[in-house]
Formats: sequence, C-alpha cells, structure tokens
Amino acid sequence: MSILNGVKVIDFTQAYPGPFCTLQLADFGAEVIKIERRGIGDISRYWEPMVEDESGYYAAINRNKYSLEVDFKSEKGYKTIMKLIEEADILVESSKPGTMEKLGFGYEDVIKVNPEIIYASVSGYGQTGPMKSYPAFDNVIQAMSGIMDMTGFPDLPPVKAGPAIADSMAGLNTTIGILMAYIDKLNTEKGQRIDVSMLDSMVSILESPILFNSMLGKKVTRCGNNDAATLVPYDVYECRDGYFSVGLAGEKGWYKFCEVMGRTELIDDPRFATNALRCKNFLEIDSIIRGFMIDKTKDELSEAFSADKIPSAPVMSVEEIMNHQQIKDREMLVEIDDKTVGRYRAVGNPMKLESTPAEIRRGASGLGEDNDYILREHGFTDKEIDELRKSGVIS
Repeated sequence: MSILNGVKVIDFTQAYPGPFCTLQLADFGAEVIKIERRGIGDISRYWEPMVEDESGYYAAINRNKYSLEVDFKSEKGYKTIMKLIEEADILVESSKPGTMEKLGFGYEDVIKVNPEIIYASVSGYGQTGPMKSYPAFDNVIQAMSGIMDMTGFPDLPPVKAGPAIADSMAGLNTTIGILMAYIDKLNTEKGQRIDVSMLDSMVSILESPILFNSMLGKKVTRCGNNDAATLVPYDVYECRDGYFSVGLAGEKGWYKFCEVMGRTELIDDPRFATNALRCKNFLEIDSIIRGFMIDKTKDELSEAFSADKIPSAPVMSVEEIMNHQQIKDREMLVEIDDKTVGRYRAVGNPMKLESTPAEIRRGASGLGEDNDYILREHGFTDKEIDELRKSGVIS
C-alpha cells in the first residue's frame, strides 16, 4: 500500500512549483484533485513540447492526479469545491498572494469548513514582505536570489542555470513542509498554514557564499566551473573529446590525483602540498592539470580516476544520461502510457522507499476528464451532476 493512501489533496496549483509538489504527494499515493478553470485549465496545458495540441510538459508533471474542470467563480461552483474541501486533508495553491482570498478560498475561509486542514501556499516571494504581490518565474528568481550572479564566468554576463531550479526547490520545500505538518496533525489533530517562496528556497542554498560574506567580508561571484576559493582541484577541464569534471575534498585524494597525472613530484611541492596552498597558487596548478587533461579522452580519464576512487565524471549531454546504465538501474526514466500525449519516457521519482515506493498509477487526465468520478466520490448524485453540467458549472 502507498504511504499516503487515503490522504486527500485539493490542488489549486498551476505551472511548475505547485504541481511539482503535488506530483510528489500523488506518486506516493495521495488522491490529488486538480481544480482547473472551466474551459482553460492549468496554464501549463499549453506549454511545449506539444503533441496534437496536448502538452507533454503538463502530462509529465501531473501524472497520478485527477482533473475537476469547474467554474469556481460561480456560486454553484464555489459550493461544489467547498464540499470537496470539507473532506480534504491538504490544500495546495500557487496563486499570487490575495488571489485565493478574492475567490473565497483563502485560509480563513477554508478553515471555517475544515478547521484541521493543512493549507500550503507556494509563490514567488511569499505571503509577506514588500514584494509579495510581484509576479515571478524561475529566471526572475534566479536573478533576484544571487544564483544567476554566481553562475557563469567572471568575464562574461550572468547565466541562468539550465533547469528550473527555483521552481523545483520551491516545490520540494512545499512538499517537505506539508509532510512535516501532516506528522504534526497526526499527533495533535490540528492543521496549519504553510508559506513557501521561490526566493526563500533559492537563498536557502547559498551555503558558502553567504558565510564568506558574513564571516570574512568577501564577495562571492561567478568564477566559472571552479571553486578556487575553497577547493582545488574542483573544476571542469577540456579533454580530447569534450569536457571532464573532477574534484577533491581538501587533502584526501591529492596523492592519488598526482599519481594519475604521473606527476608525483607535485605531492610535496611547497606551492601545492595542501589545499590552502593550491587555492593560493590556483593559476599554476590549474595550468598543470589542464595540460594533463587536454590530450586524454573522457573514457581514459574516467577509467584512471575511478580506479583510484577520485570523484569524477565526463560532462554528459541529456541524451547521453538518458541512455546511461546508472539511470536505467535506478529507474529514473519511466515509460508512461498517457491518453493525451501517447507513450513517452518521463523522469521517475528520485525518492526510493523500500517498503512504500513511489508508483505511477495513471497518466495525466484530460481537462475535466474526472468530473463525474470526483463528484460521485464526494457524495454528489447523478441528478446533481447533471444539474451542474446543464448550468455550465462543469463541462
């Protein structure tokens, strides 16, 4: 049995951070009901890649969920959703602060019908502060948080990290917050409000840069792929057929690293004998390492460094990693047969629980596909469902 079996989630989220959160809950067995606007749905239903007017993006992030397409601005639609909320354990929303209150689904409104509900909000800047109402996307938050200023090379403009890391981190933090609140609810029978922002989530991973600034007064900005202020070697190096990454944690492995390069005389070289000295004399040791790497292939370097258990890996393309045996063995790409976009490979769940693993039970629903099922499950009669359809509240 899935670990969250029997847990009911009302999902008002759209785009990526919120749906990524509810995806985790759904993968582990929660019944997640997406509340989607009548005739429109989640905005990500129109995001590429598209297959015959259906979004693969939406399908991948909304598997295992149910779709209720409803005019929730109408009185009947409002009452219909409130009836679902009465029986829910969790509500997740990702609107601009104040939007849910305007719709009548704010936290104070909801706890009147369900005092024990866990109510989670994920937004760009959070529910408080002078920027709480500002719109945000992943690239904007990467810029605002300092992440973009740290990414790239010092003589070039700031660079956005490839994946939507602000979205993903905010979604995961919301999931963690919900599970913590749910554990507390099991002990106290009380729900609570959860407030997670994309900006906070990005600032929370600024580990050493904030420490360097607050403790030593040093500014940390982009330095390419190295970490020359902290660890050397720790970089990406050009090789004969691409690029290769290798790193050491302090002194551990320096002897073997020099042996792999065939430069054992560097072990006790007064310029490089310790990590602190290598950081101080970064340009000299960096030139030596790059000279060694440039005429080796990725396979040759992988074999040499892995034999001595030195952390290293070739820089791989998305296509290469999709076909890598490690990814296959870890089941990080899963085949999904989706009614909307057909059969495709999507990212699996990275949390491997031995007794209660994540499960992919169904693909994403078409807009409003589950209207009748959801309403019947919550006590609506066929006559009541027909009346809602005739009045235009549901499709």
